[in-house]
Amino acid sequence: MSGCALRDDAVGHAFSALEPDEDRALTAHLPTCAVCRRAHDEALDVVAALGGAVPPLDPPADLRQRIVDAARAEPGPAPRRSVPAPPPTGAPAPAPPEKAPRPRRRLLTAVGGLVAAVVLGVGLIVAQGVLPTQSPPSDDPSTVLADQADRVVDDARSRDPGASTTVLRSEAGTPAAVVVDPGDASAPIRLVAVDLPPTGTARDYVVWATGLPGNAPEAVAVMDPDDGMTRPVAAASGVPGPGSPGTPGDPGPRGWAVSIEPTGPVPARPSTVVAVGLVAT
Repeated sequence: MSGCALRDDAVGHAFSALEPDEDRALTAHLPTCAVCRRAHDEALDVVAALGGAVPPLDPPADLRQRIVDAARAEPGPAPRRSVPAPPPTGAPAPAPPEKAPRPRRRLLTAVGGLVAAVVLGVGLIVAQGVLPTQSPPSDDPSTVLADQADRVVDDARSRDPGASTTVLRSEAGTPAAVVVDPGDASAPIRLVAVDLPPTGTARDYVVWATGLPGNAPEAVAVMDPDDGMTRPVAAASGVPGPGSPGTPGDPGPRGWAVSIEPTGPVPARPSTVVAVGLVAT
């Protein structure tokens, strides 16, 4: 699989995690690299999903007083040290102390792990002892997932007004993922996980187009849960390559489905279907 040395920086750019010089270099690089643009788009989808992952929480009423009390309990400033006398005229000035080398930035590694965690549907947990609340959040899980899916849809449409978005639901009826079908027929679809179940070891998510002529589902793309990237099924597998399934002039799919399949060749039919949805007409 082809890659680019700046792919991690593309993810970091979406999370506003780059140094200024890295940000400028990545901004100039994105228009020339399809790999980095795709990684950047996938990360932006995750940023949008994170916006609705946790409901807003109100701080406890006594938080301000606790902060004031803690500030008052701090010891006063240390006494000022005496300033040494300047060296005699003509004496060489002392060399400035060497700056310690800046440690290598590790934030992008953490960001990459966060992307994978969200793609796998790992919930964000707010510990009761870290941020106590007056009362439990009023939104139930299904409402939170619906808001999260709406954010993904709004973000995708704001970046590509011609894109078609479909919310896929689990057997319980709650949003599980969003399929983004770009308006450009030559561009591949994207799968954004909202609450998909874990795949397990050596298994991937497979996206299927449904409701095509002949009513047979067609595998269109595979998402690797390790990196969250959605990749088109190879044309050699007998199904269409990048872009929407079918040939020019054929009606598009009337729905989408996601199944969990063993890593490797995609089967002719889905086995474990975990989410389905109909395309809005």
